[in-house]
Amino acid sequence: MKTSALTASRFLARLALPLGLVAATLAQEATTPSYLPSAEKAVRIERFEVSDRHEKTYFSQRSATATKTDTALVNIPQSLSVITRELIDDQSMQSIGDVTRYVPGAGIAQGEGNRDTPVLRGNSTTADFFVDGIRDDVQYFRDLYTVDRVEVLKGPNAMIFGRGGSGGIINRVTKQATGATNRELSFQVGSWNQYRTTLDLGAPLTPTFAYRITALYEDSESYRDDVTLTR
Repeated sequence: MKTSALTASRFLARLALPLGLVAATLAQEATTPSYLPSAEKAVRIERFEVSDRHEKTYFSQRSATATKTDTALVNIPQSLSVITRELIDDQSMQSIGDVTRYVPGAGIAQGEGNRDTPVLRGNSTTADFFVDGIRDDVQYFRDLYTVDRVEVLKGPNAMIFGRGGSGGIINRVTKQATGATNRELSFQVGSWNQYRTTLDLGAPLTPTFAYRITALYEDSESYRDDVTLTR
């Protein structure tokens, strides 16, 4: 009697297996949208590869500001913000004040109306400016046209840059010859008798030598009396 019971249970299990497969197939067919072709009418195409390259990005992985050497940002034990050329162009940044809007812990002061005065971690400064790592201790309004990127190092930095404030420094990295062809000439006229001209020329001369020339001239008045801008 025990053997007969086992045999009957195995028979029922084997009988239920194909019935379950049929039920699953019917359920799948019932839930298939009507706008999709059936399996018999589906068209199979040959395998093909799609490749693309994303060139434009605001992300920078390396910097030469914090250590005076080409160093990965992940290896710099200090807060450093990099404003790339792509972000400068997309946001139409014209001054250091525009740059500080995108740097945490940085702001801009009035600077008596005749110079850049950033505020880095609460410390205002007019002297902690650098161009390619060389001190730019002059009181004027700095333009960004000849700049490839702006790097803001926050915190004490006397070990690398010498005397200066404890809030940080702003280093402008200028455009360099990269072997690519650059041809750009622009003229701009604006309110308050503003006239601005920019030039950017570059090209490779040999496989190992290239040149690049950038120039800027601007002459403008202001909405305030007796205020002019020439650079």
